[in-house]
Amino acid sequence: MGCSEENNTLEDITFRGGYVVFSEAPNVSFNILKLDTEVFTATLQDPNKNATSYTLNAVYEDGEATAENLLEVNSFPYTLELNIGEVLEALGISEDDIELTDRITFVATVATPTGVFNGMSPDYDFNYINQGGDTTTRLKEVEHKNAMEFTLGFFQPLGKKIRGTSFEEPLVGGEEDVYDRNGANDETLDLINGNAPPYVDYVAKGTGSDDELGFNTEYVAINNISTSSLGFSAERIGVMSLFEDYEAYPDGVQGFHSEDADGALRITFDTVEVPEGQNNSGVSFEVFFGDSSWEELDGIHAYANVTTDNGDEVLELINIYDDDIEAVAGQWMEVNSGYQKGIQSYQLVIQIQSGATPESFDLDNILVYEAQD
Repeated sequence: MGCSEENNTLEDITFRGGYVVFSEAPNVSFNILKLDTEVFTATLQDPNKNATSYTLNAVYEDGEATAENLLEVNSFPYTLELNIGEVLEALGISEDDIELTDRITFVATVATPTGVFNGMSPDYDFNYINQGGDTTTRLKEVEHKNAMEFTLGFFQPLGKKIRGTSFEEPLVGGEEDVYDRNGANDETLDLINGNAPPYVDYVAKGTGSDDELGFNTEYVAINNISTSSLGFSAERIGVMSLFEDYEAYPDGVQGFHSEDADGALRITFDTVEVPEGQNNSGVSFEVFFGDSSWEELDGIHAYANVTTDNGDEVLELINIYDDDIEAVAGQWMEVNSGYQKGIQSYQLVIQIQSGATPESFDLDNILVYEAQD
């Protein structure tokens, strides 16, 4: 076996399959607000120098929609341009139906003088029989820049604040200060501010983008949530500045804190109007779940009451309890609606509830936003 091309035994006993690559790793993430103008661009190369054709199919999600023979290439190198809007049209998918978690996978078929090679990864059934696919996953590592099977995703550009709050305007007390509640401990009722912090209600100073949102807190009694007693009389609940479980708030130095409520706190924020003519808007907030022992009825349910051209609706944001909380506890987590179409106003409602063990919640960086110009 020699090193020269004329005397290469390995070449004599093998043949090259069909395999096409990108000359450089392409951008595979696209602005979800501009899908009609976004274009996937890349240069295709034939490293084995034997490809006679390269055809491309598209698969939306896990086969919810497919589009075959989007293009055919017969010579290389080739500059590939795929208009995302046209791909969606071929798939029969509306741009308005695309969500941030959606994916479009492209699968290529390469023909050579010795055969046809499909880029789909092998799919084995329960008997370990290959149900299709010629290209191993090892050939699809990032360094290979493979163009046989690749996936496009979407990103949400940063929004511009319409209104929000980071709980910076209300006064706060010390770390040991508690909220003394009005009414009976286990009574479902609207909470009111005491004479001193921490405060559970706040009235906005104005309606400008720099004026923090007002909010109102209620206590909701929930049966079977506590093995000791239902409700609370005095706990660290309300707007506080605590750095016991984290080094920093997402925005500012204050937030809304709740611990050991033995029931639920429902916090309703002021309604925010979306500027007229703005078709893309959303709502988000950040929450920190204390690293504790979360029980079956401990968790969070957040939603937004919204108005649209069709009337009043409810936009669900998050609804998780027990073990699902355990999985994300000990860190700040963003809850984000993503851009929504045609909403005229938002009223955010966050309900946090906990039982006998000292679970804690912290809320910060509430934001209603619109798309940048």
